[in-house]
Amino acid sequence: MIEDRQLKVDACRIARRLLESDERYLDNVLELWKIGSTIYGKGWDTEFHIFGVIESDTEHLPLEKVRQHCSEKMLANSDKELKEVIAFYKKDVFKSCNKVLLKHDKV
Repeated sequence: MIEDRQLKVDACRIARRLLESDERYLDNVLELWKIGSTIYGKGWDTEFHIFGVIESDTEHLPLEKVRQHCSEKMLANSDKELKEVIAFYKKDVFKSCNKVLLKHDKV
């Protein structure tokens, strides 16, 4: 159960990061989705649900490790789309991050 505990600690750290900043947004969303799916087997219908939705909607956008291989035009288009995604899901991400913290912060 140490692994499960570490996942919850990591989820809280990433949730806090998302609440504070949009930096590395996609990477953080993807990591939260992976953690939620690992904890529950499937992250759907849990406090991690929205991260799966966002991951599905943005799977075509480059993560940080890929950005260096992208053209300036692609990055400009991707960044524009990402800003729209962030604005659209802002309230849902805020709620879900707080649910993650409420449920897993004192493990």
